[in-house]
Amino acid sequence: MRKILFLTDPHCGNDAGLALPTADYLSPNTHDIQLQFADWFFPEMKAHGPYDGVMALGDLVDGEGKKGTMDTYLTKIDRQADCAAEILEATGVDHNYIWIVRGTPFHTAGVLEYEDLVAHKLGCTCENVQKKCIEGWNVHGKHVLGRSDVPYGQGTPLMKELNRLENEAFREDKDAPDVIARGHVHYDSLVKKHNRQAFACPALELPLDGTNSRRYSSAEYDVGFVVGYFEKGQRIPLFESVIMPLRLIKEGDYECVNW
Repeated sequence: MRKILFLTDPHCGNDAGLALPTADYLSPNTHDIQLQFADWFFPEMKAHGPYDGVMALGDLVDGEGKKGTMDTYLTKIDRQADCAAEILEATGVDHNYIWIVRGTPFHTAGVLEYEDLVAHKLGCTCENVQKKCIEGWNVHGKHVLGRSDVPYGQGTPLMKELNRLENEAFREDKDAPDVIARGHVHYDSLVKKHNRQAFACPALELPLDGTNSRRYSSAEYDVGFVVGYFEKGQRIPLFESVIMPLRLIKEGDYECVNW
């Protein structure tokens, strides 16, 4: 059996992103919250290991702060890449089995592909799409997925991906993926059809009020990662979602207007 860790969207450099618990990487704005986040993620990630491989599904860095410069505290892209590389290093996986998927260009591309810097630091691969055959199972990893804030609609974009890749394989006479892994949407979801599975991996960025809450007013939000279990001869691979308990703390008081 091979155990594969799937993680996505740590947005290193963002106040709400995952950071190594060292002074070099923690935000002065959300220092204590990032420490609590790291205290959950790193022990939890190691407790579910060891892993044979890691597929990092994009948005490893936050980029230039285009959406909100107040949210991006680590402005040097190279330092964001250092942080992301050290997070992947902490998984304990041989660099030959770390597979990075490029995230949204909005966050991860400028004069160069920022996630390529992460791959260069680790000596691993970075692709727009990662396609790996693991113990006989074809795994298709890509970042972007359509999002739905309707709880019973979250399976629709995943089912669309599953059917699209099945039809493409039929038309072009090639193998369809058995597993489709996606990031981007910041919630956990999984669908199955014809013994093929497609899942959205939860994010490693917090939905913090006062930072990225202008962007994430969504009804559905999950923080965590996915562990995949691949074994030759099993009916289908198994996936375990590891979700961080969240209490969304929003500013509750309303300012009284006095005339």
